[in-house]
Amino acid sequence: MSSIYNKNLKIIILTSLILNIAIILLLEPPCPWKSNFNIECAGCGGTRMIKSLINLDFYQAFRFNPFLFCLLVIGFLYVSYIVICKIRKKNYYKLQDRDLFILLFLAIIFTIFRNIPGFDFLKSTKL
Repeated sequence: MSSIYNKNLKIIILTSLILNIAIILLLEPPCPWKSNFNIECAGCGGTRMIKSLINLDFYQAFRFNPFLFCLLVIGFLYVSYIVICKIRKKNYYKLQDRDLFILLFLAIIFTIFRNIPGFDFLKSTKL
């Protein structure tokens, strides 16, 4: 019974992720931080980055949001690592709460540096 539950949960999460990405790409909602406070958050430029990745324009995708681009590459490598470990039937490193706190810390640092005048190269490029 547990395996059926896990399979259904994975299907629900994957479906939700795909629907969320589709909604974001179609509606392009404005960033509340950018529109209300004129501050670029760590996610600003993410929608344009995904559109550039769909068009295989990796350079422009990186220019729109270097943080999310690197996070996506690391995530892809991590998922590949898990798949390879499962195929070889070996143990793999599971993400800990500490790892998520480090990620949150890096996102905050990126947001701070992105909004400092000397670090304009971190801001998302304009179309």
